[in-house]
Amino acid sequence: MNASSGTDTGPVARPWLLPGWRDRAVAVVDAQLALAGLRRTGPVEDVKRWSLSVVLRCPTSGGAVFYKQSLPSLAHEGRVLSLLAARRPGLVPAVVAPDAPPNDGWCTREVHLRPGSELPHDARGRALAVLGGVQRAWLGRTAELAATGCWVRTARALADMVPAAGRSDLFGPASGLPGALSAQEQRRLSDACARLPELCAALAAAPPGETLVHGDLHPGNWGVARASGRIVLLDWAEAAIGHPFLDAVAALRSCPEPGARARALDRYFASWSALMSPAQCRAVWRLAEPIAVFNQIVTYMHFLDAAEPDERPGWAPRLLWWARRLPRTVDDAVRG
Repeated sequence: MNASSGTDTGPVARPWLLPGWRDRAVAVVDAQLALAGLRRTGPVEDVKRWSLSVVLRCPTSGGAVFYKQSLPSLAHEGRVLSLLAARRPGLVPAVVAPDAPPNDGWCTREVHLRPGSELPHDARGRALAVLGGVQRAWLGRTAELAATGCWVRTARALADMVPAAGRSDLFGPASGLPGALSAQEQRRLSDACARLPELCAALAAAPPGETLVHGDLHPGNWGVARASGRIVLLDWAEAAIGHPFLDAVAALRSCPEPGARARALDRYFASWSALMSPAQCRAVWRLAEPIAVFNQIVTYMHFLDAAEPDERPGWAPRLLWWARRLPRTVDDAVRG
């Protein structure tokens, strides 16, 4: 996926804004339940409705079910969930009707969780270690991942996206965004981006290889199942093919304790011990961190491009936070 996508603009991209959508969505829910031998036993409730997706919930004869429909560029999530659930049950919410067309939305079974945002900071290491095990299993299987339509965020693909970070409508004083970069910050961003292709080339040659990337593993997107105590990974809308270490920056962004961040990284690196030593992991992480930050910039550029004018101010702080972080991480990687 490029930095922006025309498929995500206009009313067709967000059918939940069109008249009659809810009735059509309920019909889709009923059809998918029927494929699984289930039926609805109560009304459909709105859970979330925003610029990227809409989520509904309803009780059924087999327990509560969530229905989700997303922007076209995020519709691969249903296929990714189906793929993961088939190979490792319990890792993700089970998809009710795996063969249903994902562009119509998909239904998943409710999982009662204690969200990661309510757990101690050290629990992030456990979530990253679980993800590391999943990523090891998908090394060398990128063709299967590509068939889901997930994004391509390999080091080489990200290098090709670097010129987009020079856009004056997103970066710098002329952007008009709240909290816009100053002219000095914009120059620092430009200088950092000039070093990214070199770092991307090095990461492309680094172990362990390309695999599945979650894309947004913040503590709200994973939790511990109350029944089993297992980690469950949620919201694969930004799933991609890329270097696995891209996932660490989002997982640790909101962790305020340096010690907890270091322990979480050590636990994640330990999940790769069959393939890489801790020293190798740390060396590769120095290369990967700025590219992982740039990956977040690319994602938020896309969401800003897809946003309606009144939505852009809400996305700006996320984009600009990562833009301000990039120069420091590039400096750290170059110093080695």
